[in-house]
Amino acid sequence: MNTDLEGLLEFLLYIGQAKRTFRTGWIIRGVEKVESVADHMYRMAVMSLLLPTISEESKVRCMKLALVHDLAESVVGDLTEFDGVPKTEKRRRETEAMLYLTSLLPADVGREIFSLFNEYADQKTIEAKLVKDLDIFDMLLQAYEYEKLQSEGEFLEDFFSGSAHNIKTTIVRQWLNQLIECRSSGKQYQLPSDSNLNTMLKHILYDDQGTFLYNFSSSDLRSKSHRLISNKNKLDRSTSSPIDTTQRLTNLVKGLKHHYN
Repeated sequence: MNTDLEGLLEFLLYIGQAKRTFRTGWIIRGVEKVESVADHMYRMAVMSLLLPTISEESKVRCMKLALVHDLAESVVGDLTEFDGVPKTEKRRRETEAMLYLTSLLPADVGREIFSLFNEYADQKTIEAKLVKDLDIFDMLLQAYEYEKLQSEGEFLEDFFSGSAHNIKTTIVRQWLNQLIECRSSGKQYQLPSDSNLNTMLKHILYDDQGTFLYNFSSSDLRSKSHRLISNKNKLDRSTSSPIDTTQRLTNLVKGLKHHYN
């Protein structure tokens, strides 16, 4: 077996855990459908791509920093002040995790990723400071989304009051000012809460422990749900407002359950 590829596969499996590691701050605040660490890093990388007035070289470096900065959390979890872990201990644990993760990769790639991790943590370069501001901005943007999705008013105000002032770079500060203006004015964005049929199916078909609730084959579900999605798309194009599919999905599952159980 190729040992380099074996290490690469193990590395990829480890960082896949970031997709299943939920952001602690939201859980503590009782947010529904909490984002993962991977969700957070992905949007930060897209934000880096959108940064104006910086060189392409700096933009690429920001994207790399965004994709690496929380990788250690796939091993140690999302440690926060609520965990009672001092910053020095948090840095030690994350450094150990990154040393192990990067040891799984070819030496040159491992060195680059470990260097990016340290660059972000040390906060000495312009790019690291920009990405730190993107980290805060993404958190605040996510807080704004949760407030809208849960329709509970400004119940995450402490995230804004406690973190907004830490954004220092001019570019990200402009983005933040726009967000604060939208939030304070009550401007409504149409969030695509009904667009992810897979997410809705997951909540209908599985319990909180991830156990499949019904006794029918996945191929039957796929064929029927694909037809449902196709029909929904046709209806969406022919009407002025999106079609609510939650009830249709529920009826689909009930029908399959009746047929197979």
